[in-house]
Amino acid sequence: QRYHGPRLGRPHAVRTLSRDALRASFGLGRPGRAKVIPLALAALTAIPAIVTLGVVALASRFGAGGAAEQLSPIRFATYYTFVGQLLFLFCAAQAPELLVRDQRHSVLTLYFSRSIRRADYALAKLAALASALLLVQLFPQVVLFVGRALAATDPLAAATRDAGLLPAVLAQASLAAAVLTTVALAVAGYTPRRSYATAAIIAAYVIPPIVAELVEHAAGGGIARFLALASMPDLLEAANAWFFGSAPPDDSIGQLPGAFVVAVGVGVVLVAAALLVRRYRRIDA
Repeated sequence: QRYHGPRLGRPHAVRTLSRDALRASFGLGRPGRAKVIPLALAALTAIPAIVTLGVVALASRFGAGGAAEQLSPIRFATYYTFVGQLLFLFCAAQAPELLVRDQRHSVLTLYFSRSIRRADYALAKLAALASALLLVQLFPQVVLFVGRALAATDPLAAATRDAGLLPAVLAQASLAAAVLTTVALAVAGYTPRRSYATAAIIAAYVIPPIVAELVEHAAGGGIARFLALASMPDLLEAANAWFFGSAPPDDSIGQLPGAFVVAVGVGVVLVAAALLVRRYRRIDA
């Protein structure tokens, strides 16, 4: 029988696909074991903020809350350093979940037979995973912001003071989410095997820093500084330092201008997104 109901069109199809992919990023709507890894990693990223607030609250009872807050290594400017590896693991685990299943079970034909286009599919998945990673990063920062304000003797003054750091928090979280998700999805899109996709994403994250360090030891500065830009951990650490105005990393990439490092990060996002779209424009379906 033919369908005679309302046709909501391409925008609705893209929004629905992105919403379902966002839910799948956290294992929602999937079996219980699919929720373990993403929810556990999301919870782990919040632990530094919760522990810090607990220590500050306990110290405040003895009149040492201000000292504990000043001595705490966990701040807005350093939070990415503590959770960066967890964010990468989240992408390595969930990027294949969003792409590999559809390839392996030959579902892409059903998607592309209707109003949704191939580029729409790729960009909807990208938007979903980037949104999920952004939520994972911002939730502990919100907890830290609210907790620091409530623990202070003057909550309004503390909130006003920390509010000046929120643009840097949002900028770093957005750049990290964009870089990690685009690279992970661009890699995962080239294989229908989840284990291969995860291994390739890990290799893309782990190998460039090792190569950059070896080249730096062998050839010294110069080209090593620019080769380090291919390392996602180094690039995001340097961008974090520039956003918050803190001391740059004590390595070759730290010698480069912060604005240039951020521009390279944006370039990585654009190139990886283009590769992902190109893959799905040519994939058999």
